[in-house]
Amino acid sequence: MKNKLKKDLSWEIEVLPVQIKGQTNVLNKALVRSDDQKLIGIRSRYYKPVFNRDLEAIKKKILKTGGFNFKGYEEFKRGKRILAFFENKKKYTLCGERVEDYLIIGNSNDGSSKLFIGTSNYMYRCENMFSSKIRTFERRHDQTFDIDAIDIEEILDVYENGRKNLYRNMEILEATPATMDLVTSLGPILLNANLHEENKVKLTRREEEQLILFYDCIKREVGELGFNLWGVLNGVTRYTSNHLTGNKGFGVVNGRGERLNRQAMKYLTSLT
Repeated sequence: MKNKLKKDLSWEIEVLPVQIKGQTNVLNKALVRSDDQKLIGIRSRYYKPVFNRDLEAIKKKILKTGGFNFKGYEEFKRGKRILAFFENKKKYTLCGERVEDYLIIGNSNDGSSKLFIGTSNYMYRCENMFSSKIRTFERRHDQTFDIDAIDIEEILDVYENGRKNLYRNMEILEATPATMDLVTSLGPILLNANLHEENKVKLTRREEEQLILFYDCIKREVGELGFNLWGVLNGVTRYTSNHLTGNKGFGVVNGRGERLNRQAMKYLTSLT
């Protein structure tokens, strides 16, 4: 696993009014951390945050169903984005490979996303991880959060349907042959448009190293999983799960790794 997750959130969101000197109207509100008073963001006066205690309330309801273990929370950018990971107690196989599957509850405090559900799977064989946001369940920050209005069964149904849909898409990729032209094109498509062969003399040493590493990951995965789009996708997730620098996050749900995985999935499924 990539990062150590937190079993609880030891701080809360505090909401403070933002006022202009000489004016009485409050047009915006500041969200700050309760532990160090550091600013998380400035939101409009109509913004309704989902507090950390609300995420705890969701966690308790999910655990009460008995189908999940709580893996932990992960914070990004000092609390601007928070993800909660729940390990599905059922063990699955995906295209013949043993995987763990996770339900994700995600929330942002900077306006970058709504409260959402996602799914992530972890492949035992190579520690590859792939995550997907399930857009059929999202909640805007325009109403005060009410845990009694959250239907946990709806959340679990949305998660399960999203998981099944993701697995079906993976199985379609496994059944679709790859080509060398496709593999060669992925470097420029995903990493850098300047990585076309005709521009190779212009590459920095770092870019050359990353390109070699990227193609080596694909070579290893198609060698084990077959020369198909499933093997190619796993080459990409091997690269993003094990070789990207920076904080990829548990499950590769955030940052450049998540973006590359999502772009690869979209491009490869368009070829089926």
